[in-house]
Amino acid sequence: MIEITWRFDPARHVDEQPPSTADEAADRLRAGNRGFAGLTSSIDANSSHVLPVSADDLGLGAVPGVAPKQSPFAAILGCADARVPLELVFLQSANSIFAVRVAGNVLGAECVGSLDYAVNQLPSLRLLAVVGHTGCGAVGAAVDAYLDPTAYLALSANLPMRAIVDAIIPAVRGAARALRLAHGTDVVQRAGYRTALVDTCVVINSAVAANAIHRMFAHQLGEALSVALGVYDLVSRRVGLPAPPGSADPWQPGLVAAPLESAFRDFVGVLVESPFLRTLLDTAPPSIDN
Repeated sequence: MIEITWRFDPARHVDEQPPSTADEAADRLRAGNRGFAGLTSSIDANSSHVLPVSADDLGLGAVPGVAPKQSPFAAILGCADARVPLELVFLQSANSIFAVRVAGNVLGAECVGSLDYAVNQLPSLRLLAVVGHTGCGAVGAAVDAYLDPTAYLALSANLPMRAIVDAIIPAVRGAARALRLAHGTDVVQRAGYRTALVDTCVVINSAVAANAIHRMFAHQLGEALSVALGVYDLVSRRVGLPAPPGSADPWQPGLVAAPLESAFRDFVGVLVESPFLRTLLDTAPPSIDN
């Protein structure tokens, strides 16, 4: 049995110090995800993870009837996919994550407004992060529209869905071009091309959003607030990115800094040469997209 519990104990005061820097915030998220991903390492034994919740965070503070004050240390733009609950993925308690979730983690006006509120109204904030996930259905829809333009006709009357797909299409085009440059024009004939294209685009789409957020809030960034990105792998349950060539582990855990314009080409070049994507290209695609 595996148990993950939020626990409030009136007799035990919770005094966890919030991160004071962006690096500390990223480290806390990485440690939480490492704990979550490792919960099944001893599947035969009983295991549990208890997350203490303070009275204040539950609205049970010293002043009855007064709502708790928001004090998240991270604001995360993530996908609406039900398989990627951000607090659970990072093993965080109540009032720790300001979650903004939308299909394909696309950066629309409402999402920007939410992040702007977090940056300007929540002094506890230390990190802005974009977290996509492998096998993303919204990205898959954009990939299918790119591979077969007639599929786009099915979206012609669905303006909300078109808006999501249209926002992702530039990343799909960039991903397709990068795969061709790295693996040749016949890459489209490889068994796992669509799957590899989807997950390449997932990373690029998240990186583009993180880059945009970095530029939007550049004048407020520094040691106490930074922008990062990562991808949640549905199979391993780890947040990170495909590791560069030569790495022992094909998945590099942890959030990374948003790549700026000068480094973006190199970022994509390393991505499409990764062992993770090379394996996908030669593997028959699993049925994990929704």
